[in-house]
Amino acid sequence: MNLDRRLLQYGLFTRGVTRLTAAEIETYGFAADKPVLLLVGNIGSSYWPIFSQSAEYLDGAADPLDRWSQRVANEIASELPVQPVYPFVGPPYYPFQQWAQRAESLAQSPVGVMMHPEYGLWHSYRFALLGSEFDVTQQPLQAGSPCLDCVGQPCLHRCPVDAFDGNGYDVDRCADFLLQTPQAECRSRGCLARYACPVATELSYLPEQGKFHLDAFLNARK
Repeated sequence: MNLDRRLLQYGLFTRGVTRLTAAEIETYGFAADKPVLLLVGNIGSSYWPIFSQSAEYLDGAADPLDRWSQRVANEIASELPVQPVYPFVGPPYYPFQQWAQRAESLAQSPVGVMMHPEYGLWHSYRFALLGSEFDVTQQPLQAGSPCLDCVGQPCLHRCPVDAFDGNGYDVDRCADFLLQTPQAECRSRGCLARYACPVATELSYLPEQGKFHLDAFLNARK
């Protein structure tokens, strides 16, 4: 089975491969015969047309994207000798950001989202697959980050309540503003600081996807 082609049916991509350490295998109780971890995720709004028509999105129950991701991963795992793992299931919660930084060219952005040199801030990881080996295209790792050469860092000046200062994210200030100001532009399409980033603007999330993620953030705060 061509895994890249199979994942693309769901609007997902193989996002990098890393080999687990012996300590990670022991700590998390992973099978020793599946030491290779393949990250799977979206680029831009790649999965949105499929997910937004899914039973999980339409049934009105909680956590539709997580449930959809689990169903997709389980369908893939039924066809291959792999074990799916998720960033949203725990404890223990797996160190997906650490794994991602080993598997791809990523760096921390001023607003906290991991910066990719090609995809900017418009990507995420839905699950990972553990296996013995994977026959997928692996991009070479690159040094540096577009943020280092960014003039003015517009992402730090777009938030209406200055929730980002380059050193951290004031979650309470952000959430309070959004809950108290339903007419705010961010409520209709997602985080304005993220949209202000000049990298890979052509991949920025569709407004309905941005709103979906923001609503999920607020629901988790309630």
